Amino acid sequence: MSALQDNYQVIVETYPDIAKKVKLFWGNQEFTDLLHDLLYNTRGNAREGFPLHVMTAFLELQEIHNKVFPQFAEKSAAGRVLSHRTSDFDKL
Repeated sequence: MSALQDNYQVIVETYPDIAKKVKLFWGNQEFTDLLHDLLYNTRGNAREGFPLHVMTAFLELQEIHNKVFPQFAEKSAAGRVLSHRTSDFDKL
């Protein structure tokens, strides 16, 4: 399996409802927005967070998405794409 498929499978097995959104939004700005909402506490209240293996899968998917769809990559305050690693890409 590819890195994309492996990481997507982690999400499917642990959070199937989120996995549906990941697949639906892949290749669009909504994917970047979804991961931002999942990975960052924007509500100001305490959150439990994700298990490490799930957080790692989200970050790997984010990196793949940023490489394949740089126009949707979340930018830092300095305007740089937040992800710089390269990954293989195969369609979901």
